Amino acid sequence: MRVWFSLLFALSLYASAIDDRIIGLIGLRAFEQNRLILNTVFLQTNRYKKNGLIDMVEVARILERLGFLPKRLKAPTPQEVRFFSYNNPRLFFRLTEEAMQEAYIFNYTITHIQQDEDGVLQAFAFRSANIPDPVRIGSFLRSCGFKVLDIQRQGGTWRYVLDSSAASLKVPRVHGSLDIKKSESALWLNVSQTFALSIVAKRGNHWFPKIFIYDRQLRPLKRIERPGPVRRLEISLPNGSYYIKISDRFTAKNIKNGFVILPK
Repeated sequence: MRVWFSLLFALSLYASAIDDRIIGLIGLRAFEQNRLILNTVFLQTNRYKKNGLIDMVEVARILERLGFLPKRLKAPTPQEVRFFSYNNPRLFFRLTEEAMQEAYIFNYTITHIQQDEDGVLQAFAFRSANIPDPVRIGSFLRSCGFKVLDIQRQGGTWRYVLDSSAASLKVPRVHGSLDIKKSESALWLNVSQTFALSIVAKRGNHWFPKIFIYDRQLRPLKRIERPGPVRRLEISLPNGSYYIKISDRFTAKNIKNGFVILPK
C-alpha cells in the first residue's frame, strides 16, 4: 500500500498536464484515437483548475458529455471503487460509504480497510451493469469538504485520491431553534456553534434517550443515556463538541415524530 500511496501522492501533487488525468480516466488508446477533439475541448486548461489543482470532477463531467465515460455496461460485471486519503479516517470511512450510495450503489461489499502512517484506504466491490458515476461521487465528496485530488479508472476499478482534512458531515447545523418534523432514524446535528442544548421530544414520542457527542474528527467525547421516557432533556456540551447523535435506546419508532432543538 505504501508504494501505491507514494505514487498517487506524487501524481496528485506534481502532475500538471491535464492529458495525464484524461488518460487516467479513459486510457491511452482512447486518448490517442481522439487526441484532436480532446485537445480542442481542453485547450484552455485554466478552466479546469481550482486552487491550482486540476478539477477532476469537471474533467469527468466533460468526458461523460463527450461519451468517453459510459453510464452502463452491457451486462452485470464485477467492479471495484477504491478511496485513498491521508488524514481524518473516521469521517473518511463514513463519507466514502455515503458516496457509494449517492451513486446508487447499495449492494456492495467492503473488501479492504486499511489505516497506517501513509494514510487510509477503503475499497468497495460489487457486481452491476451500472457504472459508479465519478461525477456524482466526486460532487458529493466535494460538497462534504473533500478535495478530489485524482480519479483514475483501470478496467472495472476506480481509484479516488482525496484530501479529507476539511471534511464534514452533511447534517443540519444548530445555530437557532430547529424543528425536526420527522425522525425515521438516529438524528445527527452539527453543534459546533453552541455550548448547550434543550432537546424536546414532540407529542406522540416515547423517548428513551441515547445520545453521543463527537468532536470534529468524529472522535467520541460523551455518552448520555436515561432509563425512563423523557420529554425534555438539557445537555451541556463538552469543549470541542462538533456533532451530536440523538437516538433511542430501543427503537427509532419511539422518536418518529421528531424533536425541537433549542440552543442556549
